Amino acid sequence: MTVEVDYKAAFKNMPGAVALLSPELVILDVSNGYVDAIGRDPDQIIGRNIIEAFPENPRDPEDTGPRDLRISLEAVLANAEPDFMSPLRYDVEDPVRRGEFEQRYWAIANMPCCAADGRVRMIVHMAQEVTHLVHMADVSNS
Repeated sequence: MTVEVDYKAAFKNMPGAVALLSPELVILDVSNGYVDAIGRDPDQIIGRNIIEAFPENPRDPEDTGPRDLRISLEAVLANAEPDFMSPLRYDVEDPVRRGEFEQRYWAIANMPCCAADGRVRMIVHMAQEVTHLVHMADVSNS
């Protein structure tokens, strides 16, 4: 029995927060888990550069999340190899209260999806929110 695989449906429903990025860092598509994690409608972010869609927190001059993410993504593009980031603080704008940011921490993996010639066609960006783990570690270290 031959079963045709619906890759789009599989991607949309896979566990976790996953986004597909172009080499220009434009968000091409997101999984349902990604939508749940960020609390925004896909139409608000698909087609936008990921750094522009999720800007730095303007109220926190020490916010390095967007810069650190860009460095990781650029490394994937340059080396065509995965990049796994240590838990990264990356504040996310509250979708209801514009201009208000929520402090969040993420475990991020960025993986290349290469063409036959070895060039990166897409980046698979996986982000797992670990804010609760970081806060638990802070409490236990106090």
